Amino acid sequence: MLALAISAIAPTMWPKLFLPWLLLPAAIIILLLFETLLLSRIKLSAERQVRNVMAQGEWSEIGVTISNPSQLNVNLKVHDMHPFQCLVQGLPQSLTIKPNHSRTVRYELQAEDRGDLDFTHVDCQVSAGLKLLHRSVKISCHSAVKVFPNFKANRLYGLLLSKQHLDHLGIRRLPRQGKGSDFHQLREYRDGDSLRQIDWKATARMRKLIAREYAQERDQQIVFLLDCSMRMRHKDHHASHMDDTLNAIVLLAHVALQQGDATGIMTFGGVDRWIAPAKGAAAAKRLMQGIYDIQATRELPDYVQAVETLAHRIRRRALVILITNLRVEDGQAAQQALQRLKSKHLVLIADLRETDLEKASALKPRSAEEATLWLSAEGYRHERRQQHQLALASGARLVDVAPEQLSADLITRYLAIKRLGQL
Repeated sequence: MLALAISAIAPTMWPKLFLPWLLLPAAIIILLLFETLLLSRIKLSAERQVRNVMAQGEWSEIGVTISNPSQLNVNLKVHDMHPFQCLVQGLPQSLTIKPNHSRTVRYELQAEDRGDLDFTHVDCQVSAGLKLLHRSVKISCHSAVKVFPNFKANRLYGLLLSKQHLDHLGIRRLPRQGKGSDFHQLREYRDGDSLRQIDWKATARMRKLIAREYAQERDQQIVFLLDCSMRMRHKDHHASHMDDTLNAIVLLAHVALQQGDATGIMTFGGVDRWIAPAKGAAAAKRLMQGIYDIQATRELPDYVQAVETLAHRIRRRALVILITNLRVEDGQAAQQALQRLKSKHLVLIADLRETDLEKASALKPRSAEEATLWLSAEGYRHERRQQHQLALASGARLVDVAPEQLSADLITRYLAIKRLGQL
């Protein structure tokens, strides 16, 4: 068009050139029509190579294969229409595909949030021939991907899988066989055995010291009662409270299943999911599949209703681990719920605390604004201690923990309960 405008200067200076000059725009129009016809004949197809499961915050390679069944060389500028909540490296890309050939575009994608990802189509800028025109083509290519928490990034998870020593992470191991409370077998008395282990009837019958050997209790139930309300929406610099909580649930479930216990979960506060306690590798997979996409809502928690629902779903005594963020406005409702749970189950509350408020409380005020912030943080800490005292008075056990330490603290408490036979 620029060349046509410049060439139009000649007819204005020499009118006799006007008719010959008309051949130039006519030729351009013919070429454009020809290009339009070529582009209309181009039919493309695409196939995406992507894993069904990705890890949150980890780069994954994705391939998009575009096929050209036409008889023309096709020039493309390709952009895969990935979900908006993802980071991408390597897009868009330009390439040329020969007739009846295909080429693959590869790029890397990082999912920042857990949940389901939907890839809908591939967007292409297509040109052919003299490249006078570009046509925008959307190639339908649907893919569904699940984004799971990145457990491999958790050093504790790697140690659990390799069964290494965990004392340096604050986790105490189970005692050796013979220190539990379930009777296992009779055997000869050994040096170091407690006198309480001696079976005097068997000793009299065998005329030598016979001791009872005990094993750790198995076939017990661990049920997580997870608060998904607005209390869990807080996000520290590294991750959200919900992300840390799901990591802790999966890690503790892994340990409990290794100990022969059944694990399950119930959610409340805007998300209603129930996974009945079960044992084995299938139970671990079912638990992970059931919680990977849980997000905190904007609703308030109803502890009483949650406990009533849980009471109808589990009849047998269990270790109920309530993971929440208690507030002073919960008041009587939270205490009523805890007392209802304590009447039948062993209750452990994991109360998450915000690291931002801890930093504010540790601050030395140097201005009126900082003094106001410090007083607010101290007031919150005082109310928090009151809530904890009420929870302990109702008979529950309590873990006051920062989210990043939740995994280690819960596993330690669980192993201590198993060691002492309290469940």
